[in-house]
Amino acid sequence: MTQVTRRRVLSFVLLFLLACTGSAEAYLLSSSQITRQMVKKLGKPVTATLQQKELFFRSAATEASEEENLVFDEVVTLSVPDRFHSVVTAGQKKVEQFSTFDTWFRVVDGVLDKGPERAADRYRDPLQFRRDSLMAKRLTEAGVDLSVTSLNRHAGRIAWVMGAKSTDGSVRPQFWVDKESFLPMRWILFEKEGAHRVEIWYHDWFKQGKAMYPARIEFYADGRLFREIRVKGVSAGKSMAAKLFEPARYAEKKKELPREETATPEATEKQRQMEELERILSNDPLAF
Repeated sequence: MTQVTRRRVLSFVLLFLLACTGSAEAYLLSSSQITRQMVKKLGKPVTATLQQKELFFRSAATEASEEENLVFDEVVTLSVPDRFHSVVTAGQKKVEQFSTFDTWFRVVDGVLDKGPERAADRYRDPLQFRRDSLMAKRLTEAGVDLSVTSLNRHAGRIAWVMGAKSTDGSVRPQFWVDKESFLPMRWILFEKEGAHRVEIWYHDWFKQGKAMYPARIEFYADGRLFREIRVKGVSAGKSMAAKLFEPARYAEKKKELPREETATPEATEKQRQMEELERILSNDPLAF
């Protein structure tokens, strides 16, 4: 073997070893690449109306025990560029959510409720923010570390995972995207108040017009299924004026004055149901 041939062989071996060493990292996409592909698959911002069923489970419910659950009809309106409005009507109670990238608030029976945005409320983000820059900001606000990506498996499919486990092995906020379709699969979040872990699972994406929507969304609190959304239909929507998303338009909830403690009769079944409904409609994952 000549000296020139020997050098060529050595160079080839070195390049091969370097390629093998870095192959694992070479095939990992960055968070910006993943979100860019995801948003491309989701489609451009839309103006649409979604008819949905909201189910809240009192326990680890199955289809067989569905009559034990609370079921509500919900109408969601999406409007370009980034507006979201939902209405849930249950009996005499009406709960609305208003959201843009910079604003979120709830209106209950026409009265402004400035309660905190729950982790479960973020299910709407992939539907509402169909721009990679906005989704990246929302993920960061939710605590997802976009500097770390990996591959993992969920529901029998391989997924890109943005975010990671901490050095002590505990789970941090993560966003999972299907490796093949680049559609959202799973979101792991934590409530701001308390350490309750909330997971959002997206199922059965379908195309309507030029945009993608999940047919079903599941919500888990500390490992227990507590809520499910079933999309029944998608149709063309109407644009919503920016002024609708100004909290000042709505009456603020009056502070209740402290009352003297007096003996009160035991709450009626109807009162208990209304209290339960109040907790459910505020997205309390531990309402049951």
